[in-house]
Amino acid sequence: MVGKRLVFTGVRKVEWEFFDIPEELKAEEILVRAQHSLISPGTELAIYTGSHMGFSLPIPPFPLIPSNPGYAMVGEVVRTGLKVGKVQIGDRVLVEAPHGTFAIVNVEKNPPIILPETIPNDVAPFIRMAKIGITALRSAPPQLGESVLVFGMGIVGLLCGQLYRLGGARPVVGTDLLQKRLDLASRFGIIPLKGVYPEEKEEFVGALRKLLRGEAPSIVLEATGNPTLLPLSLELSRDGGRVVLLGSTRGKVQLDAYSLIHRKGISLIGAHERVQDLSLPALGGWNRIANQGLLSTLFAENEIQTEGLITHRILASEAPMIYPEMALKPDDFLGVLLDWTTG
Repeated sequence: MVGKRLVFTGVRKVEWEFFDIPEELKAEEILVRAQHSLISPGTELAIYTGSHMGFSLPIPPFPLIPSNPGYAMVGEVVRTGLKVGKVQIGDRVLVEAPHGTFAIVNVEKNPPIILPETIPNDVAPFIRMAKIGITALRSAPPQLGESVLVFGMGIVGLLCGQLYRLGGARPVVGTDLLQKRLDLASRFGIIPLKGVYPEEKEEFVGALRKLLRGEAPSIVLEATGNPTLLPLSLELSRDGGRVVLLGSTRGKVQLDAYSLIHRKGISLIGAHERVQDLSLPALGGWNRIANQGLLSTLFAENEIQTEGLITHRILASEAPMIYPEMALKPDDFLGVLLDWTTG
C-alpha cells in the first residue's frame, strides 16, 4: 500500500509526497485511514510562511522544513499491531498525525482517542486544539471568581477561554482586533473587548477596568504569539497576578523586568503544550493523556462549544492551494476542515 500526505518542502512551498505502508505494523502501531483533518492557521501557517520562531534559532525545537504539516486527524482504524490493546479495527479515532490519506500511529507514544458517536468528525479535531489550551489552565488554575483576560480569539484562545469558565473564572474577557472573532467569544460566554493598538492603550485599559469593576485581571493569557503583547500583559495584570504565555512567541521581547515583574510580584508562566509531561507540581498530576481523556468527556457532554470555529471546508485534494490563501488573508481563516472521504 502507498499513502499520500502533504509536505512543506520550503518556505511557502507545499507539495504532495508518497510513502510506503508496510504489510506488517510494529506491535504498538495502528494504521488509520483518514476521513477528516483540521488545518489550524497557527503553527502550520507560521512554518509555511517562515515566521515561526524556530527559524531564527541555531537549533530549532523540531524539524521545520522539510516537514509534514498537521496534527489533528479523524479516521478509521484499518489495521492494528499485536500489542495495541483496546483499539480495534473499525474504531473511529482522533490521532495526532499529518494531513494524509493514511497515518501510522504508535499508540504508546501517541495514544488515540476512540470517538463516541456523540462527537462528529467536524468537532473531534478541536479536542486536539483544546489540549493546547488546557496547558494554561493546568499551569495557572483560577480560584473561583478570579478574573481572566485572554489576548487572541483564535481557535486556541476561544477554547481556552471556555476552559477557564469551566474552571470557575469570572469574568473571562477576550480581546481581538477582529469583530467576527469577538462575536464568537460572546457566543461562548466570553466577554468581548475590542483589541488594542498602541495609540489606543489608554482607552483599552479604561474599558477593561470598567468590565472588571475597577480591578486588574488576576490572570492574563497571551494566546497570539505577538511579542509586543507580553509587556502589555505584564502591565495589565494585577500585583501578584499570573501572566501565561500560551501562544508561541514569534520573536524576541524587550521589557522592563524590574517594573513589570519584580516589583509587582508577577508569575510569568510558560505554557507550551509539552510541559504537560514534565511532572511539574503545579500541574497536579494532570499529564497529556489525562487531559486528553477529560477533554474527550467535556466535548462528548457539549461542555465546550465549537460552532463557528470552522470557517472553510474543502476537499483534501485542494489543500496545497489553501495555504497561500491563508497566508494572504489570515484574518479570514480559523479552522480549515479537509475532507479525505471524496476522491
